Amino acid sequence: MLLDYLKTKYRELLDEGWAAYEMGNLRKAEKHFSEIVANEDDQDNSPSTILEAHAALGIVNLRHRDLFEANRWLQECMYMIERRYPDGMPKTLNWKQHDDRALMRVMVGLGHLAYEKHDLHRARSYYETLIKADKKDELGMRRYLDAIEQGIPFADMEFF
Repeated sequence: MLLDYLKTKYRELLDEGWAAYEMGNLRKAEKHFSEIVANEDDQDNSPSTILEAHAALGIVNLRHRDLFEANRWLQECMYMIERRYPDGMPKTLNWKQHDDRALMRVMVGLGHLAYEKHDLHRARSYYETLIKADKKDELGMRRYLDAIEQGIPFADMEFF
């Protein structure tokens, strides 16, 4: 869809935030994601960008090892998803679609949070749900499922 390729300043902030995150600059990433959340009422800020920024803040807090804040942000995501999809999440997800990407990041964050809380059953459930919705496994969730099954700590793997 053409609209997916049009960028607002918030979409750019989101992309820059993820780039900073991937480079290990958590402070800069958090600043970008927080700016998106602080401007939720701006009409140029799309629901998927807002959702993904919330998920990103949860993931950043997970990286900081602040499980309380990570849980808070990711639970907010779940409330947003329930309001946006009252009949349940879409059955299929595609990384190339921005709306889907936000949902996928939430699921990954929730799975990793559950893993960090040593709730392997719940972590497995999030990863399996994501794999069922994303048949291509574009985010590589199969490796996390395999690690859980084999008892390999995620610390021995690239976590995000």
